[in-house]
Amino acid sequence: MLTAFPSRSRRLTARLSLPLYERLSGRRFWTELGRLRELQWRPAAELEAMALQRLRPLLAHAVAHVPYYRDLFERTGIRPSDIKTVADLARLPLTGKSDLRSGFPAGVVADNLPASRRFKMQTSGSTGLPFDFYADRTDLDRRIGSFLLFWEWAGAPVGDGVVQVVVSLRPTVTVQSASRWVQTARRFVGEQVMHVSGIKANPSELLARVSQLSSRSDYLLWGLPSSIARIAVGLLDRNNSLAKLPRVVISTGESLTAADASVIVRAFRCPIVNHYSAYEVLHLAQTCPDNPELLHINSERAILRVVRADGSTAAPAESGRIVITDLGNWIMPFINYEIGDWAEAGSMCPCGRGFPTLRNVEGRLGEIIRTPAGKMISPVTLGWFLAHVRQTAGYIWEFQAIQTAADAIVLHIVPTARFTAEFAQDLERGLEEFLGGGMAVKVEKVDRIELEASGKRLVIKSELISS
Repeated sequence: MLTAFPSRSRRLTARLSLPLYERLSGRRFWTELGRLRELQWRPAAELEAMALQRLRPLLAHAVAHVPYYRDLFERTGIRPSDIKTVADLARLPLTGKSDLRSGFPAGVVADNLPASRRFKMQTSGSTGLPFDFYADRTDLDRRIGSFLLFWEWAGAPVGDGVVQVVVSLRPTVTVQSASRWVQTARRFVGEQVMHVSGIKANPSELLARVSQLSSRSDYLLWGLPSSIARIAVGLLDRNNSLAKLPRVVISTGESLTAADASVIVRAFRCPIVNHYSAYEVLHLAQTCPDNPELLHINSERAILRVVRADGSTAAPAESGRIVITDLGNWIMPFINYEIGDWAEAGSMCPCGRGFPTLRNVEGRLGEIIRTPAGKMISPVTLGWFLAHVRQTAGYIWEFQAIQTAADAIVLHIVPTARFTAEFAQDLERGLEEFLGGGMAVKVEKVDRIELEASGKRLVIKSELISS
C-alpha cells in the first residue's frame, strides 16, 4: 500500500514534485501539460495550421523511408506536397490494420531511424483484428501530456487516488493506461492506485478496495463502462454503499452506452466522462468539461477524421468511420489509418476550445457473450484474452465469436500460416476455461469475416432468441 496523504496535500505535492521529477527523469510531460492547457483555447484554424505544419514533414519522411507509403503515394500519383489541407488526406487511400500487419516490420517501419527509438506494442484485439506494431519513444511526452490534460478536464488531477477496473482475471495485473512513466510519477507523489477485476465485476471487491483508501482521499474510478456498469447494478441490487464515492468515473476502452451511463451515475452519484483511446494512438479525445454532448480531439496528438464510404470527410452530425493520422509516430507511421471504430462528426463546441470534436463514438460496441453462470464477456475482454493471454497474434489474422447456444461458442478465425490443429485445440481448451460455466467452444477456420450490412465488423454475434 502506498502512503496515503490527504488529497489536497497530494495535489500540492504533485505540483511541487513533478517539475523536480522532470529534471531527474529527463521526461517533459509536465511541461507538455502546461503547453496543452494554453493551446486548447487557440482558434480552431490556428490549431489546424499547427497540425498541418507537423503533418507535412511526416508525409515526406514516410514516402522517403517507409516502403509501404512510398508504394502507396506512387500508385496514386500523389506527392506529399499535394496535401495542403486536412481535407486533402481524402485523396489518399485508407490504410487498414491488415495493410500494416502484412508488411510488418520491414515494409512499414522507417529504415533511417535507430531501433532504440522503437518500443513494441500490441493492440487489444477488440475489433477482431489484433496486431503488433512499434510506437515512437520520442512521442512519449506528448502522449502522457494529453493523458494528464484529459484527467484534469475530468476534475481528477494527479495526486488523487485511482481505482482501476482492469480487463484481467487477477486484480493485481496492471493494464497499460498511459505508460510506466505515469505509474512511476504516481508513486513519486505518493498516489494510491488499486485494481479491481473487470471480468469478475464483483461489487464486494470494489467495496474492499475503496475501504483501503484514506478516508480523506479523493479518488476516481476508471475502466470499461460495461464492467463498471455491472458493478453498479450489483451495488444497487444489494443496497450496498461505498464508504466514499468517487470524484468521477472515466469510461474508456469501449463504447459508453446510455444504459451503462445511467446505471453508473445512479450507483456512484458522480459525473461520468468518456475517454477515447486506442492502443495505436493513445489518449485521443475526451468529453468536453463544459459540454457533455461532445468529445474534444487533441489535434496535437493526431489528425482524426470521420469519413464517408468514399473516404471524404463527413459533415457535422454525420456518422462514419474514424480515420487517424498520428503526428508523433515516425518509427511506424499511421497515416490515413482506419482504426476500426465509428463515430459522428462534431461541430464547433461553444465552450471556446479550438480542438475539433466528435459525437457518439460507436466503435467497439458489440454484443456480449452471456454464460449460464452469469458471466458477461465484452468484445474488449475477449480481444484482451486472445491477444494477451493466449498470444494469438502470430496465428490469427481476424476472429469473430458466435454464441450459437446458451452454453456454446463458435470462434471463427482467419488463420496465418503458423496456425495448426494443435493450436486450435489448445485455444478451445483455454477459451472454455476462461468462459467457465460449462461453455463449449469450437474453433473453425474461415477465409474471411464478413462485414454486417451496416459495414461494421462485429467481434461477438449472438444467435440466441432475445427473451
